[in-house]
Amino acid sequence: MSHPAADSEGLGNPDSAAATDVLVVVPAYNEVGNVGRVVEETRACREPFAILVVDDGSVDGTGAAAVAAGARVLRLPFNCGIGASVQAGLRLGVEGGYRIIARIDGDGQHDPAVLPDLLAPIRDGRADFVIGSRYLNGEGFQSTSARRMGIRWFTTLLQAVCGIRVSDPTSGCWAANERAAALLAEEYSSDYPEVDALVRLARSGCAICDVPTRMRERPSGSSSIGRLDGFYYMAKVTIALLIARIRSTQ
Repeated sequence: MSHPAADSEGLGNPDSAAATDVLVVVPAYNEVGNVGRVVEETRACREPFAILVVDDGSVDGTGAAAVAAGARVLRLPFNCGIGASVQAGLRLGVEGGYRIIARIDGDGQHDPAVLPDLLAPIRDGRADFVIGSRYLNGEGFQSTSARRMGIRWFTTLLQAVCGIRVSDPTSGCWAANERAAALLAEEYSSDYPEVDALVRLARSGCAICDVPTRMRERPSGSSSIGRLDGFYYMAKVTIALLIARIRSTQ
């Protein structure tokens, strides 16, 4: 995926931001009411992290709110989508030499306090990519029944097609080591990328696991993903996985 030119605010040398080997990427689109709290909670973690908010062409002051809270901000010139936002953050992190790149969303639903749990399997050498799953312990906000049904479908499909056993494959809360981050920085789906990313990582031999996390209801604003988008996502990814499965057996 190629990216349009982007502007930066408070974005200098990634290695000069903090004495840390972890970059937390926070994609955000029109999240002025939430992103500041996300940054503040991330900064409050016991371990210091470098924080990069990727402002995906917001028109509501998201970038300014993130800077005011203490994050560095990469501004995309217009709304490019979640895939482009995350990939832009991954590329900056890889180029900056970070050993681990984590992602949490700018809408406030992911609790930054779980970041140490995401990092532990990577630092212990047990995984290249770690997913924060809201379903392992069943704590916190569990999403709508329709979305849970779709997630169960993807869980079954991924295990059948790729042998991946994770309970929350569409989670936007994850951490990647250098190898996994480099793979995703090179190629990342433009829309609804989480399941595609897992397939790519698995086929590249990366070890994937999930750890319990907590989801919260969105404090303010509304999701950019509607019900029809969810059906489109399910159909698109299902077809792509089945085609990939057929090709791999030929």
